[in-house]
Amino acid sequence: MRIKTNKEGRNRINDLVPSMSIRMFPKTAIGTAIVAALLIIMPVAAINVAVYGGTAGFDPALHRDTFTVVYSLPGTSGAALDTNILRYTNTSVDVIFFDGGEPFGPTTTAQIENAVASGKILVLADTNYQNFSASLPVSTADTAPASAYITVTSPNTTFSQDIFSGLRTQYPNTTPVTSRTQFVANPDAVTLISFSNGNPALAYGKYGNGYVIVWAPSSIEPYLTSTEADRINERLITHLLALRGQAPMSPTVTTVPPTTIITTAIPTTVTTANLTLASNTTMTELPVQIFGNVSVYSSPLGAAIFIDGIYRGTTPANLSAILPGNHALKLAMGGYYDYDTTIYVMGTGTMTAFGTLPPRENGQVQPTPTVVLPVTVNATVTTAPAPLWENPSVIAAVLGIFTAIIGAAVTLFTIYHKHKNA
Repeated sequence: MRIKTNKEGRNRINDLVPSMSIRMFPKTAIGTAIVAALLIIMPVAAINVAVYGGTAGFDPALHRDTFTVVYSLPGTSGAALDTNILRYTNTSVDVIFFDGGEPFGPTTTAQIENAVASGKILVLADTNYQNFSASLPVSTADTAPASAYITVTSPNTTFSQDIFSGLRTQYPNTTPVTSRTQFVANPDAVTLISFSNGNPALAYGKYGNGYVIVWAPSSIEPYLTSTEADRINERLITHLLALRGQAPMSPTVTTVPPTTIITTAIPTTVTTANLTLASNTTMTELPVQIFGNVSVYSSPLGAAIFIDGIYRGTTPANLSAILPGNHALKLAMGGYYDYDTTIYVMGTGTMTAFGTLPPRENGQVQPTPTVVLPVTVNATVTTAPAPLWENPSVIAAVLGIFTAIIGAAVTLFTIYHKHKNA
């Protein structure tokens, strides 16, 4: 479609926009504008994922509002992985999944580990663990017989309760295998799920500013359902992404608020109008109140945070000035069931709370209470009329009528007697 303008119109437009010619609007500018508009209106996922092979039981299709797979290669394409390694180490990638079988080069391994150290999450569930020996939270020991079950290592911790909320704490082996690779957790690793002999089945460890998560071979399908594996992965990855770059905390450190007795020796007497402060006065400093901090995260993001019933913003959030001790934490979001738990805040450092809000069936939304405001009605008051005999005007009129009747009667009587006497 062409836009016709007269000479005056063209001059006015050129005066307003000197750099733009009215004679021809470039097609490339139109295309650029369309692309920019699409980028603005298209939904952008918060977490970008690159995959080599599988995803260790995690299903990105179930979390499209949060996760987006930006690049993927089959696990039988080790050479293609070496060629396209920059697709995995790109700064826009948050999580890297390695669940393939074909080996790849040592340069690829080094680049992956450097990317993790910069703040990415690496999830390993393949046969090439030896390539990542520098960053693994576990080490290979030997082979071990198959376990009858795997179990949550520390089910009573707040972290485990968040990760395994609504899930089982023990998972029997439904597809027995004859043997498995045996791993031993490193001293700084955290084991979430263990085999029956105590070896780690699911563990993670910090590497630089990022984390490495390890699923031991054959520890997923024989024990966990697809739903369980997906939920555990999604919760763990989201939680660790929120902790990237933070220094690890020691849960055993306890700080006692100091109570200091200060004795001040004043060599002379200080005198004011109404105050005399003698020398060698003893002053006592009150204990200093120490507060804790809480980092709150949720899946999905954007849930309202309530601590002890008080609204504290939406997830993710770093909350400060929280009194030490137990507190009630609630996460709420429209279209999802509330998440309720109890957190314990220490008087120093920062603790992390994470909760998953299950969606309501058929998109049901929790009803919002309706506040009924008082309504003021301007009523019209109707006064009943007073009886006629109580109205002074009516009484006066009646008396006037009686007076007129009597006067007329007297007049007629007088006229009658005059005619009779005549």
